[in-house]
Amino acid sequence: MSKIEPTFAILVLIDIANSTKFIEKVGDIQASKTFRIYDRIFRSLLIKYEGIEIDKTDGALLIFENMKGAIQYVFEYHHLVEKHLKLQSRVGIHCGIVMMHNNSSLFVSRGAKPVEVEGLQKAIGARIMSLAEPGQTLMSPRASQIAMSIQSQVPKKFFIKHVGDYSLKGVKKPMPIHTIATSRNRLYIPKNKGKVKRVKPPKLSSKEKRIRFFKRYILPFILIFMYEVVCRVLYVLHKFGYVDIPILENLITLNNSVYKIFNSDFWKNLSQYL
Repeated sequence: MSKIEPTFAILVLIDIANSTKFIEKVGDIQASKTFRIYDRIFRSLLIKYEGIEIDKTDGALLIFENMKGAIQYVFEYHHLVEKHLKLQSRVGIHCGIVMMHNNSSLFVSRGAKPVEVEGLQKAIGARIMSLAEPGQTLMSPRASQIAMSIQSQVPKKFFIKHVGDYSLKGVKKPMPIHTIATSRNRLYIPKNKGKVKRVKPPKLSSKEKRIRFFKRYILPFILIFMYEVVCRVLYVLHKFGYVDIPILENLITLNNSVYKIFNSDFWKNLSQYL
């Protein structure tokens, strides 16, 4: 029996989104042809970026020696799968100490994997990947810190954004999750999944705070003003006989509108910005 060795590893978990739905739509034969091309794509990229395939079922568990290779792999993997197969993938990137050991050559000859990877970090990586939306890559805190530290070393420009703190089933403490992409359009917040729930919203940037402030506290004033102007114009037209809408005489006044919308909670929330 081979020795179990604790090893620091960068784990990349990949999976075709909605694969069962795809198989049902195109049939087993066409799906098998598509997945054969898919296998060639993700395995060829492993050669290019020096990764190792550990396991494959519906998805695949990959290991990389450095974060630069892992990030470049993921970007090109997303691009090729979407371009050539018109499918989208979910990806999770995590790093930590895992337990690794080699299987007996006898067992390998009967279909076992050459190398086994076990431990809590593997489970965490799987949870992170399961949270990702189609076409999205999510990262654990440690993985995102390493990615940000080597940003200048990766040829392709990329963006990283905190999407919130999530509770992962089987993990005691909530974990900050980040998304990484070459386009800002993919930096969206994933929906809660069965075993992964958001417990804290993401931190807002200065620009996002300004937008939220405008939507919550400026836009309502503008809408109320426009509503009141329209009401008064219609009321005048009605008085001169141009518009026959008797109900306009009973329209809510501006004071009543403001009273309903700008209640005590409004001013309480507004005070945090002043």
